Amino acid sequence: MARRIPLSQKQLSRLELGDVSLVDRHLLIRIAEILDTPLATGELNQWLHAFGYRPHIMPLLPLPPDWPALLNHFGFYPAMIVDFARYIRKGNQVLESVHGVSIEGLSGIRRNWLWHYFHPDGMLYHTYPRDSRARVLNRLFWDWAPYFNEPWNQELRHDLETAVGILWSDLQNRYQIPSEPVASPMSETVTIPRSDGSILLFQTQVAHLPRRPDLLTVVYEPLNDDALYWCRTETCRPKGA
Repeated sequence: MARRIPLSQKQLSRLELGDVSLVDRHLLIRIAEILDTPLATGELNQWLHAFGYRPHIMPLLPLPPDWPALLNHFGFYPAMIVDFARYIRKGNQVLESVHGVSIEGLSGIRRNWLWHYFHPDGMLYHTYPRDSRARVLNRLFWDWAPYFNEPWNQELRHDLETAVGILWSDLQNRYQIPSEPVASPMSETVTIPRSDGSILLFQTQVAHLPRRPDLLTVVYEPLNDDALYWCRTETCRPKGA
């Protein structure tokens, strides 16, 4: 392990014994990457917090082992796990059915929530109200502000610009970003028309995971009887039917 970090065995022993007053942030992250479990459980961010460092935020970090229970907690409501970079990590059966998309079948930038929100072919393009864009983007700006110059964030913004065809600077000018931070909860109305003429109305509710500031859960709470009935019916239907 000392060779992989790399450190001398003596230095690593001092770390294990707590015989240091300060540990470099990058060293803590490197140790967590080698051990793997601290990344998934959120233990790394406890280490960082103890030394006064900001959380470790990156796209596509390992999910916690109990992620299925996180989605099952929402019962028959559509729900998904999204990371800080807005990549959709997992979605339950009801979410996939309501949007007609297999989350596991998505790859690359098409796995990103923002692609689906801004791209005409995205599953969210016609579902959110147009006036939500200023709110969504300003929330995003204030979330990303501490990480705006990190390579992962610069690369992601470039990939989104290329895939969607909208420059980040144009979005900032069009929607007056940054404005005042938008207060939580991050809630928006989602409207989904069905082929039978019914309209499904939902309200999104977003929450951070304990000890995992890089992860969010998003749940669609039904707002009308059609949405409630559809969710109950879809949950009882065998997967793939």
